Amino acid sequence: MLTSLVLSLATERSQTLPPHLGRASHALLLRLIRAVDPALAEALHAPDRPRPFTCSTLWGARRRGGMLHLEPGATYNLRFTGLTGEVSAHLKALAEEPPEMVELDNVGLRLASATLDPKEHPWAGSTTYEALSAPYLLARKPPASRAEIEFVALTAFRSSGRTVPLPLPELVYGGLATRWNHFAPVSISDEMRRYAEECLAISRYRLKTVTIKAKDRSVQIGFVGHCRYTALNRDRYWLGLIQMLTDYIFYAGVGYQTATGLGQARRLKPTP
Repeated sequence: MLTSLVLSLATERSQTLPPHLGRASHALLLRLIRAVDPALAEALHAPDRPRPFTCSTLWGARRRGGMLHLEPGATYNLRFTGLTGEVSAHLKALAEEPPEMVELDNVGLRLASATLDPKEHPWAGSTTYEALSAPYLLARKPPASRAEIEFVALTAFRSSGRTVPLPLPELVYGGLATRWNHFAPVSISDEMRRYAEECLAISRYRLKTVTIKAKDRSVQIGFVGHCRYTALNRDRYWLGLIQMLTDYIFYAGVGYQTATGLGQARRLKPTP
């Protein structure tokens, strides 16, 4: 099962928070899971393992003087996604019985709502790996040869020991294929990265460089914006995988540090 849980948060008084709360969001999710399943929370915290979840930073707050300012009467959003049935079950439970209050970076916030319903919030949702893949891999019509992605949070990749702040096709789709093969019940071809590198072209883009300053004064560099990919080789099998992974990005995120606020992305618009 795949899930995308959106929490709507409110404050009873004016609050000031750091500009990037990805790590605080990650810590909050682990606390919520630990309260009901300590063993799973411990497993999710284990180092050097692919994370079967993503966490956003806080959305909707005004930035002023290098800080986020929260005001009474407004609501702010956090988003968590689950890439396995185990994590998704906990997110579903949180949607059904959310706590009254949560703590983010030592600031208490009231939980106004929690939803998996895309009718209530466009970044919420739930599906299965089978349902995600069926429209493309079992369709009678050939899949579209174009796909466009919107990168809404700072996104960057690690390649050959370097940070790459560009949505190169092989990094985007190669990374998504690796994540899919780690968590999905059925694997896809290991040649996905090679196909993306040799047969996908960037045909349109609008990107902006963004940076995040961490507490240790380090700086993370990446990009936001949107990018369109066009297949030069219109093989039906590969096009189906490209379209499937473009939908998967909504849940899986892309790039590195998706569990701490980076790499939030989605299909920009439906492909005809």
